[in-house]
Amino acid sequence: MQVKITKTFEVKEPVARVWGFLSDPRRVATCVPGAQITEVVDERRYIGTISVQVGPVVTNYKGELIIERLDAGNFEIELVGKGQDVKGKGSASMKMVGKLRTLPHGGTEVMGSSELTMTGLLAQFGSRMVEEVSNQMFTQFTQNLQKNLESLEGSALKGDSEEGKAPQPLKAVPLLMTAIKTATVRFFRRMTGRSTQT
Repeated sequence: MQVKITKTFEVKEPVARVWGFLSDPRRVATCVPGAQITEVVDERRYIGTISVQVGPVVTNYKGELIIERLDAGNFEIELVGKGQDVKGKGSASMKMVGKLRTLPHGGTEVMGSSELTMTGLLAQFGSRMVEEVSNQMFTQFTQNLQKNLESLEGSALKGDSEEGKAPQPLKAVPLLMTAIKTATVRFFRRMTGRSTQT
């Protein structure tokens, strides 16, 4: 199953500072619930894990992230990631393109598009539900990113001192329940809209 997601958001920090953070996967991983970079192969290839908790069960995925293109002059980055459930029950791959733009008031606009391909348990929920869950994850990511950027002092970055610390697993059930609630609300809004027009 394949899902395409495009998002744009703003942060209050200058573009150079945001670029310094987003162009380093080790720092980006601190914003993703359950994610951790475990090995730096070279400046373009990283090995990592992500833990997903469904009820009392925690499932671990292991994979790699590759920076295919890094254009500091135009603040553009292209990433390819792929992972495998350590128990062999599913896999996922992602291609992401990100671009930063300076805003008139001095902040930064972050534009990102990703293409996700999944197999296994997650894929069984269907593309619409996966998109809803991805939206919830993206919301968490942007909130964490904003907090990390706002906590910067000079060149110090939150997360550097926490290197090696095991992250809390991504709790899939709350995300899924929120996604179901959001999808249900949208469904009834569409139904209500149709009924008032007939």
